[in-house]
Amino acid sequence: MATPKYFLIETDGPVVIWKYNNPPKNLLTPESAGEFQTLLNEFEADPEIRAGIFTSALPNVFIQHFDVATLVMMSDTLRQSPVPAPSAAPGTFYRPGSKVIIAAINAWLSGGGLELAQSCDFRFMSRDAYARQSEVLVGILAGSGGTQRMPRLIGIDKALDLQLTARRIYADEAEKIGLITRACDPDTLLPEAIALAKAIASRPPRAVALIRQAIYEGMNLTLAEGLALESRLFNELLKTDDANRLMKEYVATGQDVVEYLRTHKV
Repeated sequence: MATPKYFLIETDGPVVIWKYNNPPKNLLTPESAGEFQTLLNEFEADPEIRAGIFTSALPNVFIQHFDVATLVMMSDTLRQSPVPAPSAAPGTFYRPGSKVIIAAINAWLSGGGLELAQSCDFRFMSRDAYARQSEVLVGILAGSGGTQRMPRLIGIDKALDLQLTARRIYADEAEKIGLITRACDPDTLLPEAIALAKAIASRPPRAVALIRQAIYEGMNLTLAEGLALESRLFNELLKTDDANRLMKEYVATGQDVVEYLRTHKV
């Protein structure tokens, strides 16, 4: 695509870093959502890039929220017509594709910004940042996946707490309840996210893709259906060149599991 309007893009080996840049508030808009979807499509199609990191280019805000002015226009349209207006919110920003994305939350965020972070595979958050699911304050609900993803991450009661009160939650509490993956000191946030991204990028890409598929799809299946999916994907991986080669290498070394994991920095 042409030079992005809303993102500063860097690469670090097999990792792409998208820095969202829509000053002064880093609002999400339909236009920026569309641009990010294009970037995600390019990300999935690039065999050299194995993992992605979403962060903010601004030091004082990650994403304030989705552009409420757009929602006001949607409200006016819906109040005048019974025909549902198309959703403008970025609820489908990130579909479970084949690659991992980490949100590196370097400053405060709320509303649609928190929902975007929840759509990522991992969430690292600076200890000097806070998050809030703030939609109830303006009489709406989290319409970009927040009412569905958050209970799956932290349970119904905790999701109700955060969404009905719109209270602030800081990184250490967010990690404790499972809303984020890791609370980080501000100066280590991006290095820690990059380290995880590179570790995952070093794994066989087909295995990464099918592990993600098994977990994401399996969550919406019965146990029996999930086990059947797992078995099918397991057999699919057994046929890959990477699996065949790596398993033969492991057997040939004669190492026990502990030694093998140590030499592979696991």
